[in-house]
Amino acid sequence: MNIHNAHVFLLSRAFRNDPLFLHLFTDQKYEAQSKALIRFIIKENHLSDGLILTDDDAEPSYVAILDLPRNLKKASIGAKLRLNIEQLLLLFHIPFSVLRFLSKYEKQITESAPKEPHYYLTMLGVDPASQGKGIGKKVLQEIHKIADSSNAPYPVALDTENQDNVTYYQKFGYQLIDTNVIDGLTVYCMTRPAKNSGHKG
Repeated sequence: MNIHNAHVFLLSRAFRNDPLFLHLFTDQKYEAQSKALIRFIIKENHLSDGLILTDDDAEPSYVAILDLPRNLKKASIGAKLRLNIEQLLLLFHIPFSVLRFLSKYEKQITESAPKEPHYYLTMLGVDPASQGKGIGKKVLQEIHKIADSSNAPYPVALDTENQDNVTYYQKFGYQLIDTNVIDGLTVYCMTRPAKNSGHKG
């Protein structure tokens, strides 16, 4: 499994002031612990047969982690076992309290997500030096093209802890479908309906 350090570094920088990451990690240990978590998320994506969208492996300007609809995943039993091992190894790099919170987080957002198969945008980070140039828009359009061009178009779901992002994603056809508060952190759950539902975005 090839994990590109440049992808990890970019996402760690891009999420430096994200409310979720600020909630999880202290300033003193942010860099090491955030990178450990992001590395795990990328490994989980690989093992679950997901997609990494980027423009470069060495000097990327963006990285997006996209999970496939459950009916399109082809993860093997061996991959699932490897994922369990990776989860145990993560305990050596981040506090158990963080893992406990993430377990609650995943349970809650799963309950709020669309019941039908859907793409899930786990992370989308643009290098701070490249922000404000329309890169996020282009990446979202690429993701929507993937979801819309499937044999049966799929919804796209995402979650954000930044209230300003809600308005941003609404411009691309996402709807706020649920708001949860997890240990004091507000999570906005959003979905862009499948294109054949009659919603354009």
